[in-house]
Amino acid sequence: MSFYLRTSVKLGPVRVNMSRSGLGASVGVPGFRVGAGPRGSYISLGDGLVSYRATVRPSRGSTKRPAPAARPLPDPQSPGDVVLSDVSGATTIEMAEVGSSELVTQLNDAARSPLFWPWSLALTLVLTVLSPWVLLAGVPLTVWLFWKDRVRRTVVAFYDVQGPEATRFQRLVDSFGQARTAQRAWHVVASGAVSTTHQHKTNAGASALVKRVPLTMGVGGPRHLSSNIAIPSLATPRRSIYLLPDRVLVRDGRHYADIACGSLRSEAALQRFIEDGSVPSDSLVLGHTWQYVNVKGGPDRRFKNNRKLPILQYGRLSLTGSGGYQAIFDFSTPRASSVLGESLTAMSAALVAPPPRRQPASGGPSPSVPSVDLDRLVENGVKPLPRRRLSAQGRVSVVGESHYQEALRRAVGGAAAGTEPERHLPVVATLVPEPENRHDPCAVRVDVVTGAGTATVGYLSRSDARAYQPPLLTMLRQGRIGTCPAKVTGGAAGRSYGIYLHLADPQALLLHNLVDDADLLEPARLVTVIREEDHQETLAPYHRAGSPRTFLAAELVSSTVSRGKYEGAYAVEVRLDGARVGELTAAMSARYQNLIVEAETRGTQPMCEAMLTHGARGYQIDLLLPNVR
Repeated sequence: MSFYLRTSVKLGPVRVNMSRSGLGASVGVPGFRVGAGPRGSYISLGDGLVSYRATVRPSRGSTKRPAPAARPLPDPQSPGDVVLSDVSGATTIEMAEVGSSELVTQLNDAARSPLFWPWSLALTLVLTVLSPWVLLAGVPLTVWLFWKDRVRRTVVAFYDVQGPEATRFQRLVDSFGQARTAQRAWHVVASGAVSTTHQHKTNAGASALVKRVPLTMGVGGPRHLSSNIAIPSLATPRRSIYLLPDRVLVRDGRHYADIACGSLRSEAALQRFIEDGSVPSDSLVLGHTWQYVNVKGGPDRRFKNNRKLPILQYGRLSLTGSGGYQAIFDFSTPRASSVLGESLTAMSAALVAPPPRRQPASGGPSPSVPSVDLDRLVENGVKPLPRRRLSAQGRVSVVGESHYQEALRRAVGGAAAGTEPERHLPVVATLVPEPENRHDPCAVRVDVVTGAGTATVGYLSRSDARAYQPPLLTMLRQGRIGTCPAKVTGGAAGRSYGIYLHLADPQALLLHNLVDDADLLEPARLVTVIREEDHQETLAPYHRAGSPRTFLAAELVSSTVSRGKYEGAYAVEVRLDGARVGELTAAMSARYQNLIVEAETRGTQPMCEAMLTHGARGYQIDLLLPNVR
């Protein structure tokens, strides 16, 4: 018996048709491939809202989803006894508990459907021994079962993408094609900080170790989905992601989950990597180190077969999304992560309409939640609210920049930013919650600080604003406005300006010992502090009970090595509110010496973000510092 199933969801001009027994195709994006398959749903999306209309599907027994086997944790005993922690994010079953779409339900049903044709083939081969005439019936039956299995185990998704969304998705497909030119790519599944001098010396002087698996990039989509479009995919044998126009599909084994593109956040960054394998031909060699190093960073002469290892410049793409999704991908060339990150950010921002700026209501704002317009405060001669620097350990997109091109141009003095991340132009952004906004009471406005005051350059997307507005409102009631570093992009060769924020997750915004604004060093890499065991009483008051990490602001001061073989040599001392809590290793102190000394020569106190943790070894602190050569 055959049947037809149709479901419907709508989002702007993006429309998806999926049928269970055939489809017609209308392709709105050039370069799309045409495919067909046996079953599916109809999905459309509009005005940022998603709704489903499903018809009754034939009963196939219980629809309870069995939980897939948990992904094995990485081996905790890595080289040098560095403990690695899983960084691959929530499993698909955990993401499905938050919520899943009809498409995901059908994909999971298809993935669980049993295969019958192998049994028919095996039975035919066995019975052929008794009578060759069995082949006359067995072969056609096996072929028929093969196609029936394929029908039951395939969901068809038909996309009709038009207008600006078609252009953006085509741009994603094109940028994915550029990313695929990277000679090698990896999925980082576990990471651990190098915390002791012994670990540092026996792991080539690295500040952290990672466990990674090779990454395959393609446009074929998952095996259980057939579509009329190219589906960029980042796949490993265990876990894969598939980039669709309206969502990101995540496969974990044979189980699927999805996240809305509007909630996807991407961050591209440069990554220094000590490569102990073959060197990709498209990677930039920054320098060399040795498999075993001494405290100064040179080769440890006690080891005869001490290999010289290259330090390469890779590109890293970090993705986060709703439901606890998280993924880290490394590419042998930074260009791959840069172009893919930019197109993903544009896709995510496009699916969430920016809330327009509202004029103040005649009755005035609510007395319990003050309305703040920093421009008007400056213009009227009123002292603006003091600012508080927020943690910059992340990247958040801004939407609606097209309405504020003149403000962005003035913020960077008309300069143009290059396409590479290191050429993006730095500015300081302020985050202003707008609970009185009539279009979206959860709105968060983004302003940039200029010499003449501030200027609005966009808004957080609706999904981000809902998460960020509560802590920003709490800060506002305390009389402060949050600030963070930001980067301006575009502006050259007819390209529009854009902007993104360096901003931590909503639950990790505050640097708990910093209540004012401050110019902190760029948090590009994690650097271990030593000698914390001498300052446990000083660190203890800063630890927040019940929180695995406490984010702080630390001061960096020129000093000398306190004890050991290099006692008296130059060292970078780490302080919290003027109190010593440790120092950097001799090798790391030498690396950052010029940066610290130059700042002190100018009469400034270099400061950076720090992360305090508590475990079996007591209180430990790590710094987030810029990449220096």
